Amino acid sequence: MDYDVIVIGAGSAALTAAIAARNEGASVVVLEKSPRESRGGNCPFAGGGYRFWHGGLKDVLEIVTDLSEEEARCISIPAYSADVFYNKVLQITEQRADPKLAEVLVTESTPTVKWLKAQGLSFELATRHAIRDGDRLKWKAASTAIRVKGGGEGFRTVLFEIVERKGIEAQYQTRAVKLLSGPRGNVCGVTVLGPEGFRDVTSKAVVLACGGFESSPEWRARYLGVGWDLARPRGTKYNTGDGIKMALDVGARPAGHWSGCHAASIDYSLSRVPEGEDLPHDLPRNECTVGILVNADGLRFFDEGEDFKAYLYARVGRQILQQPQTAAWQIFDSKVTGRLDPDYSSGSWITANTIEELAEKLGLPALTRTITEFNQAVREDVPLNYDILDGRSTAGITPRKSNWARKIDRPPFVAYPVGCGVTFTFGGLKINTRAQVMDTSGEPIRGLYAAGELVGGIWYKAYIGASGIAGGTVFGKIAGANAAGE
Repeated sequence: MDYDVIVIGAGSAALTAAIAARNEGASVVVLEKSPRESRGGNCPFAGGGYRFWHGGLKDVLEIVTDLSEEEARCISIPAYSADVFYNKVLQITEQRADPKLAEVLVTESTPTVKWLKAQGLSFELATRHAIRDGDRLKWKAASTAIRVKGGGEGFRTVLFEIVERKGIEAQYQTRAVKLLSGPRGNVCGVTVLGPEGFRDVTSKAVVLACGGFESSPEWRARYLGVGWDLARPRGTKYNTGDGIKMALDVGARPAGHWSGCHAASIDYSLSRVPEGEDLPHDLPRNECTVGILVNADGLRFFDEGEDFKAYLYARVGRQILQQPQTAAWQIFDSKVTGRLDPDYSSGSWITANTIEELAEKLGLPALTRTITEFNQAVREDVPLNYDILDGRSTAGITPRKSNWARKIDRPPFVAYPVGCGVTFTFGGLKINTRAQVMDTSGEPIRGLYAAGELVGGIWYKAYIGASGIAGGTVFGKIAGANAAGE
C-alpha cells in the first residue's frame, strides 16, 4: 500500500481526520482538488464559531485561556447543557435527525474542542454574539460562546501548520474520481486525476471529507429543486459532490435531507456574482430577528421572531429564494441598529428619515402600509426581552412575528437588500457512530469512512449556528482514528 490512510479533501473535517490518523501512527496523505492557495474547503469562509456543551463561564475559560481575571469578571455566559443542545437538534429537525449521530455530535463536542486545543489550536470569545451591558458582556443562552482565534482563516492556517509539523503529505490539484475496491469489497484506495494524468493511490483505508454539492448548479437543481441553480454558493467552488458520487458508485447508502441546505441571507450584490467566480468577501445578513423582512412587493413573508438567530438564520435564504426577483429587504429603525453584526457596516444599504421616504427610495409603494399594519399589531403589553423567547408578538396580521416584535417608528430607518446564499447541503452518505460509511444493506463498507458536510442524517430543514465546524471535527477525529485502526 502507498499509505495507511488516504484523506480526500482539505477542510476542517479532513485535516482533523488526517491529524487523528497520524496520531495513531498511520502514514497519511491528504488529496485536495483545489490549488494550494485555495485549500481549506469551506473553512476560510466560516466565522470560526464552535458550538459545544458547557456549564458556563468557568468551563469556557478552560478553552479560552488568554483572559485576565479582571476581564473574566466582566463576562456573563450562561450554561449550555448537553441535553439542551441535543434536544434542540431534534426539535429543529422535527425529530428526523439520526438520534445516534446527534448524540455523538453533542456529547463529543466538548472533548473534541479540548483535543483541538491540545493539538495546537487557540480559541477566543465569540464577542460578536455578545451584548454589551454597561461594562459587561452578556451572551444569550443559545449564542456561540467561542470561536477559533482568527476565525475560519485562522483555523485553516493553524490546521495546516499542525499537518505539516506531523509530516502529513498533501497533494494539490489532485481530484479523486473513483474508489478502488479489493477482492472482498473493501475500499483500498482511489483513482485520482492530477497534473500528470490519471493514477491509482492505494491505502488500507479512505476517509471522504470533501464537502457536499452546494457548488454544483446541476446538483442543486436536481436535488434542492427548481430555482436552486440560481442560488449563490458562499464558500469554496470545489464542493461539487465528488465524494458522495464515488461512495454511491461502490454501493454506499444515501442519507439525510437531499432537498435541504444551509441557506442564509447575504448582501444582494454578492448573490448576483456569477457561478464559479470567487466572492470578494462574505457579507452575511443574519439579524432579521430584530427587524422585519419584506419582499420586492413590499410585503412581509416570514416570521422573523420564530426562534433565536442561531436556530433561524440558516433557513431564511430558502424563503428569500421563493420571493419575487429572489430578493428581499431587511428593515430596521434606530432603536435596533446598535444590535446589528459588524458585517452590516460593509456592503450596501439605504437610509431615510421617514417610512414614506424609505418606501419611495426602495420603489416599494406597499411598504408604508406594511409597516403601519405591523406597528399597529405589536403587543406592547408584553415586556421586550431579547435574552429569551419573550412572546412579544404581533396580533391580527399574517405572518405574525412570534417574539421580539417592536414598532418600527424611530428614524433614521435603514434597509439592507438581501439575496440567498447556500453554505452547504444536508444530503449525503449514511455513516454509523464509528464514521464508517454504510452500504445499502445496512453494513459498513470496510475501509471507507466519512466526515464533514458530505455526511447525511443530522440536519433536516434547519441547522444550529456554529455546529458545522463542531460536527466536522467531531466526526473527523472519529473517522481518522478508526481509519488508522484498519
